[in-house]
Amino acid sequence: MADQELKSKVEELIAANPVLLFMKGVPEAPRCGFSMRVVQILDSMDAEYGAIDVLPALQPLREVTAEISDWQTFPQLYVNGELLGGADIVQEMYESGELAEALGLEQPEVATVPATEERPPSQSPPLQIE
Repeated sequence: MADQELKSKVEELIAANPVLLFMKGVPEAPRCGFSMRVVQILDSMDAEYGAIDVLPALQPLREVTAEISDWQTFPQLYVNGELLGGADIVQEMYESGELAEALGLEQPEVATVPATEERPPSQSPPLQIE
């Protein structure tokens, strides 16, 4: 069972922010590719949104969001109190124009996500232990 105090706080945040993104990291420094993709989509639309870094309380937030919206993975995008979904759903909505409609914004002329995943995969530098 989720922490009820945390659940109440999360519900307050969702209600108080017309567009709220629960993500790994912050918009200026996403900590996972899925969070980065949603940030890129929102930024490309000049959307105003709040963002919550879930990493400091990952498991308790998973439990809370599972109770609130039956969704445990991050990122999660809420618009007007309703969960739209994670990265894949947000991208599909963006490409179809549904996201612009949900946000009350103009659809960009070219609705393609600046893809970080289309670049050739980079290799991690060798692990260095001193």
